[in-house]
Amino acid sequence: TKAQWHVEGAAVDSEKVQTASVQFAGYEIIKIFSMSAAARKMSISAFEAYIIEELTNCVMEAIADALVNGTGNGQGTGVLKGISWKQSNSFTFAADGAPAYTDFTKMLGMLKRGYGNGAAFAMSNASLYNLVYSIVDNNNRPIFITDPKNEGIGFILGKPVIVDDYIPDDTILLGNFQYMGYNMPQGIMIETSRES
Repeated sequence: TKAQWHVEGAAVDSEKVQTASVQFAGYEIIKIFSMSAAARKMSISAFEAYIIEELTNCVMEAIADALVNGTGNGQGTGVLKGISWKQSNSFTFAADGAPAYTDFTKMLGMLKRGYGNGAAFAMSNASLYNLVYSIVDNNNRPIFITDPKNEGIGFILGKPVIVDDYIPDDTILLGNFQYMGYNMPQGIMIETSRES
């Protein structure tokens, strides 16, 4: 809650802070592939750098998928599974096509106080171009504004847009994703085994 104004010399009452419990658990991500001895002998440093880059991409894709769809069993909990979606924090737009301009203003109106600063829209690339790109307001101005200066995706009603293809099509998320608690306490480790 917000701080209170204080009168000098007046007694100060303690306040019980409202907190939420957060439980962190450690999970491992692994990617194994085999390479023949002949390929290993013929490899050059550029090839090894390429393999390391591809392994890193595989791990980061697993994390990106878990951020959205993670079940919490043997992996992190994603935003779609970790939040209890109900009438007070979600709605379904008309099934006959794209959401309307008023659907986006309704979403922003549902955003709880304190989350607006830093909030962003998140959706798949297909949702962005098939549903959002052509929406205009009553003055025929598009609600999606591209951002060529900063090389970002763009903005919807002043909020940045995050494109993530792990979000299902026809699903649009709005929130402050800085509150998602994912942590990588150790970097990606690459090991070589010659035992086989």
